[in-house]
Parts: sequence; C-alpha cells; structure tokens
Amino acid sequence: RLAWTDFRREIMGKMHIQEYGDPKASIVLIQMVDDHDLELMEKEVAAIEAATSFPFRLITIKVNHWNDDLSPWGCQPVFGNVPFAGKAERTMQEVLLLTENKDKTYLIGGYSLSGLFALWIAGRTDRFVGVAAASPSIWFPDFIPYMRENPLRAEHIYLSYIFCCFLNTDN
Repeated sequence: RLAWTDFRREIMGKMHIQEYGDPKASIVLIQMVDDHDLELMEKEVAAIEAATSFPFRLITIKVNHWNDDLSPWGCQPVFGNVPFAGKAERTMQEVLLLTENKDKTYLIGGYSLSGLFALWIAGRTDRFVGVAAASPSIWFPDFIPYMRENPLRAEHIYLSYIFCCFLNTDN
C-alpha cells in the first residue's frame, strides 16, 4: 500500500485541500468533497490502491458551500429552500490552479452535485483526460441542454446514474 501524505492548504482563502498517495505520481485525481466524504477518504484511497498498480495522487477539495460553489449558474431552490448561487466558474478557476503541471495526467470526479460539477468542468476545459460522475445531479435546471451544446472534452468518461421516476398515485 502506498503511504499517503496529508498536506493541507487553502486555495484563494476559501477551499481546503488534502492530498493522498504519491506526491510524485504522474496520475492526479481531483475530487470535490464535503465533511462526510473526508471521513471516508482513507477507505477510498485503499480501494483505489487495490484496483490499480499505478502510482497516483488524490487531491480532495473541501467545498464549504455546496449549492453555491458547484452550481454552474444561479437558480431558485429545486429541492428544499436553498437556492443555487452559480459560482462554479470561480471554483473551476481555483481547481485549474492545481492542474498547471503539463507533465501530469489529471482526472476529475464527484458524486451528486460534485458529479455535475465534474461534468460541467470537463465540458469547459481539456485539462482533464478523464471524468467520473457518480449519480450526477443532471436534474439541475437547463443542464441537459447545456451538455448538448458543450460536449465533454475528456477522453475517458465514467457515469453511474440511478434513474428515479415519480409515479402519479392520484389515478
């Protein structure tokens, strides 16, 4: 098992990152996370190590304001009463600061709204060779039309999605 390193720093005073794995690895995985995700990172790193023989570096970026910082544009609440501020552009600029080394291969992934962010950013830049979106929030207003007009630039794409339908039980 690769020894993992844990470096903490702030990006532009807002987001905190942690790094795991081999800091010299040419493969760099980037994942937007919240507090719950951080609790499980050691298990995630162990699972990745068990699945590959390639050295890798995993950078997690803790997002404090999920609906604000990961939404590509502002909109009214969809579920509950928390609106979306549409600050993904700013978040993308912060993420891209971590991908400036042209000798590295970068992949980005996320779950739910961070999965939507991963898809969105992969349609905005060719910096990521791969994108993984687990149950991405593609219900986000106007996201499907956006994706039709802005194809993903990543060479490798992994999607897992649970389709839920709501039945009208009034009939």
